[in-house]
Amino acid sequence: MTHDLGHQITCIDTQHLRPNAVAAYLIQDGEYAAFVDTGCHLSVPILLQTLEDKGVKRENVSYILTTHIHLDHAGGLGELIKYLPNAIAYVHQRGARHMIDPTRLKAGVLAVYGEVFFKQTLGDLIPTPEDRIKIPEDGESIKLGNRTLTFIDTPGHARHHYCVWDEASKGIFSGDTLGASYREFDTAKGELIFPPTTPVQFDPSAWHNTIDKLLKLQPECAYLTHFSRMPFSEDNAQKLKNGIDSFAAIALKHKGSKNRFEVIKKSLGRYLLHCAAEHDVSLEKTLQMTLFEDDLGICTQGLDVWLSRQ
Repeated sequence: MTHDLGHQITCIDTQHLRPNAVAAYLIQDGEYAAFVDTGCHLSVPILLQTLEDKGVKRENVSYILTTHIHLDHAGGLGELIKYLPNAIAYVHQRGARHMIDPTRLKAGVLAVYGEVFFKQTLGDLIPTPEDRIKIPEDGESIKLGNRTLTFIDTPGHARHHYCVWDEASKGIFSGDTLGASYREFDTAKGELIFPPTTPVQFDPSAWHNTIDKLLKLQPECAYLTHFSRMPFSEDNAQKLKNGIDSFAAIALKHKGSKNRFEVIKKSLGRYLLHCAAEHDVSLEKTLQMTLFEDDLGICTQGLDVWLSRQ
């Protein structure tokens, strides 16, 4: 469930929804360590086991860096921090209050997915003590041992999203900002990238600007939550921009359709299958759709909310 990516970075498969779908990361520098994202509440034992396997003392975890507060990224924060006595959680200013008091966040998930899904898939969502949370400024840097980590405000996927620039690896811990790209779809042509248009703050224009902002760092790679490390070049950035524009165009085309949600979802599915074919993906279409299925539903929800704001 862990993958050593070099530069003292470990990708942790949080086992959320399916294998190789949702990652958290452990960064080490000497005796010190930090987590980037946590997975959901049910993922916390895997993160703690990773510390044990790596020989990292719990008291030597300095930070938990949550890229944004969607529950596959930060749902385990309140639970994880109980076991890490010296860790400070960095949370975007737009999301911190929902980690301190997750009542509304939890109620929103329950309203959409129901209690059975919540308990079986996410487990729980518990408060994070306010005195354990710090809100980073855009461009603020922190030290992990001798390593410098810098926070970058990155709206587009969500307004409560930041990325973390790691100077040591020339990599960006990107949450959802630099797309989703599952390793099963890698081919000789490279990586298949698509934008996770999760509810409720999809903003195509802001997302384009964010990608341009991150490219100025000249990153060599992105550490994706969905899933693992991916080279990040201008070519991959353009692929992501094209995906953002295509998702928005599909939604706008069907804005006035009956059963709008289902129509958009089917259109997105056809679009992703077309992209996979153009990318020379050899997996059977039924398997491709199985891998895309969870994303299709939540991306459609995000586009549906975006349309309602137009």
